[in-house]
Amino acid sequence: MPTNPERRTQILDTAIDILCDDGVGGLTHRQVDTRACLPAGTTSNYFRTRQALLEATAARTVDLHWQRVEGLQSAIGPLTRDGLRALLIRMLEPEDQYRRWTLARFELFMESTRREELRPLMKELQAAAVKSATLIVEAAGFTPTPERMDELSRLLNGFVFSNLTIAPEPGALDAAGLVDRLLSAFLD
Repeated sequence: MPTNPERRTQILDTAIDILCDDGVGGLTHRQVDTRACLPAGTTSNYFRTRQALLEATAARTVDLHWQRVEGLQSAIGPLTRDGLRALLIRMLEPEDQYRRWTLARFELFMESTRREELRPLMKELQAAAVKSATLIVEAAGFTPTPERMDELSRLLNGFVFSNLTIAPEPGALDAAGLVDRLLSAFLD
């Protein structure tokens, strides 16, 4: 496998853009090469099969998500209850680039309902997300059960999915109120 990490990242970021714009059906090695202005065959040199490309793209969406979380955490400061609240609110109000990364991740989750070979990967990604979220919540001083964190993760994912696919009316989104209710219900 080629070892140029910048080229690998370029390929995966292009794959994410294709997932957002065209869905899983549009994601091919050739399409990535074309859109990234790479020589024909470059993507297949890095990812021999479409499955390998899908898996690596899914992992990249998760990496980007956690890079964003870490960036928000740094901006917010110590993870107290108020810090956790601020982090969750900012995560529920995504800017455009984060929106695209999230749409790509959801596209892969949807595809896993049709492609059994993707299901184990998506389960692993969800488990890793719940584990990471648990560490963040614990850093804020809470001790949630794994079941509660899984529920909270699913609720937040559903909320984000709904807002990305059915945009709320301007001013209708009360992320702060939702976060307050969720923290009270799940962590108090």
